[in-house]
Amino acid sequence: MSTAQRRSSDPIKIKQFVTNPKGHRIAVTIDIKEYERLEKILKLIPSSEAWLYENSEALESVGKGLQDAAQGKVSKLNLKDL
Repeated sequence: MSTAQRRSSDPIKIKQFVTNPKGHRIAVTIDIKEYERLEKILKLIPSSEAWLYENSEALESVGKGLQDAAQGKVSKLNLKDL
């Protein structure tokens, strides 16, 4: 198996990626201090919200909604009209 270097834009401090013969990333190596940092962060996420981080489509949608709101692209919705 070959390895690839990490990108500077990755939110997790990855030492290196492990790739399969087709070049797909299948694993990573991280420093133990980075693992401990991630473990602490994950404990802060309530279980009722953890599903969002496991659903990339929903997480992307929420991110887009937050960007739209930050740019003032919002509209009011009257619940009685639904």
